[in-house]
Amino acid sequence: MKKLPRKLHGIIDYLWAAIMFLSPFILGFNNVRPAVTCFFIAALSAILLSLFTNYEMGVWKRLPMAFHLDMDMVLGFTLAISPWLFGFYREIFWPHVVMGIFSFSAGLLTYSNSLIIAPRDIK
Repeated sequence: MKKLPRKLHGIIDYLWAAIMFLSPFILGFNNVRPAVTCFFIAALSAILLSLFTNYEMGVWKRLPMAFHLDMDMVLGFTLAISPWLFGFYREIFWPHVVMGIFSFSAGLLTYSNSLIIAPRDIK
């Protein structure tokens, strides 16, 4: 069932975070503070998680890829239910549901055991 290689997942992580930062302005819900806050927190979480993950797109490589994928699924689920959890579903909910399902799916469909890069292997 796993389809996505880790490097592609890493590229998607950074693109996903950029889309999350820009979406409230592009989609016009930048005046719904809780909705924007959820997107910004999710984007920042994805960037930090990616920077510290031990995979091809990580910088500091301290977190295992399996943990990263689990957190993608937790983040995706939380983002998808956030409009109801924080009460802004009457103003906006589709972007949160779609991006949450995307994050959850990426975590579910990515290989976790491809090439392992240890800090000592980086020259």
